[in-house]
Amino acid sequence: MDTQLLNEVIACLPKGKTLFRYFKGAFASRLLSILLPRHCEIKDIKQTRFASLLAHPSIKPMLANSGDGKLKRRTLSNVWQEPSLPFLLTVTRWGAKNDRGWHQTSRFGENLVLQLNLPVEHQRLYKQYIDKSGYSLNGHSCHPVQQPDAKNFRETLAWSRIDLDFETNEALIEEIQSDAVRDVFDLAKEYRDCGCRYCEQKLNYVRWFDAYRLVWAEAMLCATIEFIHFELGIERVFLHTARSGWQVKNMDESWQPPRSLYSDLPKKFCFKQTWAAPEFLLQTRCYQRLIRKQPDIDFYQLSLNELNQNVIRQPRI
Repeated sequence: MDTQLLNEVIACLPKGKTLFRYFKGAFASRLLSILLPRHCEIKDIKQTRFASLLAHPSIKPMLANSGDGKLKRRTLSNVWQEPSLPFLLTVTRWGAKNDRGWHQTSRFGENLVLQLNLPVEHQRLYKQYIDKSGYSLNGHSCHPVQQPDAKNFRETLAWSRIDLDFETNEALIEEIQSDAVRDVFDLAKEYRDCGCRYCEQKLNYVRWFDAYRLVWAEAMLCATIEFIHFELGIERVFLHTARSGWQVKNMDESWQPPRSLYSDLPKKFCFKQTWAAPEFLLQTRCYQRLIRKQPDIDFYQLSLNELNQNVIRQPRI
């Protein structure tokens, strides 16, 4: 997006620390609370593609206790499980006006970055078991992660990059990525292969980190959708498919992320595959040139007012 627009967006966002708590599977209730009108007939939801959210184990008990056959938005806030994990959300920026290839953006300009950061406990455990100097896990990263010299530094577990246009009411999630998960996986393999007492102690850190590793992708996408809805006020959300990601961003195929991030994860969140690209992308010359050569580029799309519209349109007998 344009640098001036990005400056204005960041200036309007909340300042300071934003706490985000998450438990595995929490996306089902949190996404429904966005999609749902104030209340809705359960049978109406079951006729839509969002029926899979109702089948989630965290939602089923609520439906069983719904005597009037309705699902109410306010009751979804009662869906909670422990243990839950604390995160800190922060924003930054990524990209450059005239450098699209290296920054892997779909059009020229910058992206808004949402960072999902680990709690301060991470620094304590990392210093205790891994590196007594307390140096950052992501310290040498050239990706949009917090650096050790940042004020109120927290280790970035994952991030999402977002391009947006308020005129078309669209946001494109350019990527969801975590360097930390990959790096800790490599460390764990090294420690287990060694097996010495010193490395066995280091595995205490790995075991603590595992709880975050298991939920990072869900938590990152959930936080991103909530951010787009509540903070940006945008309703149409797009996400790259595995194929469109490297084609539109002109990436080397060897840089591709794990395919599950762009297949299994979007399906969990009820994104649908579509041949329709974001309107703001269609207006760019670089995308117009691309689709002349590759017209069959698909995306994932999620309209956050779709369920509301579907329920309203259904005739009442």
